[in-house]
Amino acid sequence: MSIFISAGEASGDHYIALLAKTLREVGCSADIWGMGGAEAQEQGVRTEWNGEELQLMGFTEILHAIPKIFKLKEEIIARIMDLNPKAVIVADSPDFHMRLISNLRKKGYKGKIFYISPPTVWAWRSGRIKALRRDVDLCLPLYEFEHDYLVSNNCASYWSGAPLLEEFDEKNFNREDIPRKLADNTKLVAILPGSRMGEIKKHMPLLEQVADELTKRGWTPVFSVAPGLNKHSKEELLHRLKLNNRDYYEGPGRHLMSVAKCIIGASGTTTVESLILNCYMIVTYKVNSFSAFVVRAMVRTKFFAMANLLAGYELFPELLQEKATVENILKYTLDWLDGEEKVKKTTYKKMAETRLKLGKSAVYESWAHKILENI
Repeated sequence: MSIFISAGEASGDHYIALLAKTLREVGCSADIWGMGGAEAQEQGVRTEWNGEELQLMGFTEILHAIPKIFKLKEEIIARIMDLNPKAVIVADSPDFHMRLISNLRKKGYKGKIFYISPPTVWAWRSGRIKALRRDVDLCLPLYEFEHDYLVSNNCASYWSGAPLLEEFDEKNFNREDIPRKLADNTKLVAILPGSRMGEIKKHMPLLEQVADELTKRGWTPVFSVAPGLNKHSKEELLHRLKLNNRDYYEGPGRHLMSVAKCIIGASGTTTVESLILNCYMIVTYKVNSFSAFVVRAMVRTKFFAMANLLAGYELFPELLQEKATVENILKYTLDWLDGEEKVKKTTYKKMAETRLKLGKSAVYESWAHKILENI
C-alpha cells in the first residue's frame, strides 16, 4: 500500500512531515511518497518533487510561473494514476492542489482524498466549496470556525484542535533549547520578515528601518531567519543581514518569539504562534499593488491575522499595505513596549480567552487515525 502526500508552502510541509511521522508511530507501514520540502524529507517521506517550487507569493509572481506549475501538475497526476496510491493527502497551496485533485477525479482516481488546511472558502472564492464537496473525502481544517463553515455547506470535515497547540507542549517545545544569549536579553524584539523570499523582499526595507529606530531607543531587534526557507533564499537573506551587521537567529522562530518582549512580523501562522506563546504581536504585510487590489475586491473578512479572526476583534494591530509604514509600526511597537502594565494585563487576559478557541492537543494522532479509518 502507498500514500501520496503533497505540500508546497513551508507550513504545509510542516503539517505533512509531522503527519507522516505520526502515521509511522501509530503503525502505518505504507510507502509515503510525493512532494515536500526539507521537513518532509527528514521524516522519511519519499519526495519525488521538491515543494519549494510552489513557494510563490502574489498573483503576478504566479502568472510568470504558470507553465512550470502546469508541467509539474501533469507529472504528478501521471505518477499517481500509475502507482494508484490508497490515499492522496494534500496540504495548503489551494491554487495548485485544487486543480490537482479535480484533475485526478476526472482521470478516474478512486482512492480517498484528504485536504489538510483546505482553502479559506469562508473568506473568499466560496465557489470552491462545490469542488471540495465533490472531490475531497475529508477536510482537515486547522480551526473550529473553518470546520463549522465546511460542515454547514455539506462538506465532510473533521476537527479536534489546532495542530500548533501540541507543538508548544512540554514534550515538543523545550525551553532549555533556547540559546542563553536570547533568553537572557530583557530588551529583545523579534522581527519576522516572512517564510518566502517574495515576502521578505517586500518587508525587509521597512523592517530594517524600524529595527534601526528601536536600536536607537535601547531595544535589541533580532531578525528571524525562517528554517523553512529554501537554500538560495536563506543565503540571500543572511548575506543582507550580515552586510548590515544585524542580529539574527537561524533556529526555530518560536525560540525567538518565546523570549521577546513583543513581535513584529508578517501576517500568517506566526500570529497564532504569538497567541500560544502569550507574546504581543504587531502584524504587518505588503504585496504588490495588483495583488492588493484583487484581495480587497474578493476577501470578505474584516481581519486578516488569524489571531484576530479567532478573537473576533483586532487583538493584534494589523498594519497592512499603505498602513505598513515605519512610523506606524514603530508607534504601535513602542506603545506596547513602553505601555502601562494595567493595559498589558487586560490584553494578556484577552489572549488567554482567545487561546481557548484552539481546541485540544494531539491533533496529528487524531488525523492519522481518521485517515487510516477511511482507507
